[in-house]
Amino acid sequence: MSESFKDFENRKKDHIRLALHDSTQGLVKSGFNQIRLIHQALPEINFSDVSLTVSLLGSEFASPHFVSSMTAGHEDSLQINLRLARAAQKKNWLMGVGSQRRELTDDTAAAEWKKIKLEFPDLKLVSNIGISELIQQPLEKILLLVENLGSVGIFVHLNSLQEVFQNKDEAIFAGGLKAIENLVKKSTVPVLVKEVGFGISKEITEKLFAIGVKVVDVTGNGGTHWGQIEASRSHEDSTLENAINAFHDWGNSAIDCLLDLQEQVLFHQVWASGGIRNGVDSAKCLALGARAVGVAQPLMKAAMVSEAEVIKVMELFDFQLKTAMFCMGIRKYEDFLHKKVWYVAK
Repeated sequence: MSESFKDFENRKKDHIRLALHDSTQGLVKSGFNQIRLIHQALPEINFSDVSLTVSLLGSEFASPHFVSSMTAGHEDSLQINLRLARAAQKKNWLMGVGSQRRELTDDTAAAEWKKIKLEFPDLKLVSNIGISELIQQPLEKILLLVENLGSVGIFVHLNSLQEVFQNKDEAIFAGGLKAIENLVKKSTVPVLVKEVGFGISKEITEKLFAIGVKVVDVTGNGGTHWGQIEASRSHEDSTLENAINAFHDWGNSAIDCLLDLQEQVLFHQVWASGGIRNGVDSAKCLALGARAVGVAQPLMKAAMVSEAEVIKVMELFDFQLKTAMFCMGIRKYEDFLHKKVWYVAK
């Protein structure tokens, strides 16, 4: 059953409102407390020596932090995304956009991103589409999303649990790997694959890299629980509201995923997001081999206030990360590849 634009807008507004509510956050521990970073009392570097600069998707950024995909395609999203975009350009962060699903059926929906690109020409964006749309829609339409946005990559988000609680019998995932492979073959920009908060296993990660996916963002649990969000919207379906309780701790954390991918991170681009709440969380992800770290909910909360608040959060995350790197004797990201600075707490 197709979704009307009014229903789509209402759903997206509900997503924002519920994603900012404590009831949808941290329903399970994010796993960061199990990793300890080794403090160097004598780091033998100066704080000013530490650089957060990284190269991602062919461009240089001032930080390995990126704005994780959040929202798009409704009347409230433009102001939110303008604030995020302005801050991301000022701080030179990469920015993932919210789902571009609406653009597949509404030509006017692309106007939001065209306005943003026109105002912030130096901003680097990553497109975003769900696996169900990739499976069902003509590939030409998907590729047009990249062209319209002028993006440096395209995320395919995997959201099986969310889809069940959102669409029930209409959760379509058969043929997903082949659809991603076809996109990889035809896309002029790198293809990235992410979850929405339940992690990506070693088995799936290996399959994705084998077909040419450039980046896997493991997007673990411990942050926003999208199954809980969809169940909270299902006021007329008590089955969904009751069923979600059994899935409160479903999935794997970003830390668990990274621990499972210690071989893969040596040869492939693994990114991390999901439950990242400060720069020390980010440092742990980088220490475990992640090349970039996505921040979502803290930035969304800030974007509801002002651009200045978004910048404040970005600067806080970067300062915390830089401080952690200094206290580990890490000058730049590449040093993480040659120096083990972590252990699993007993």
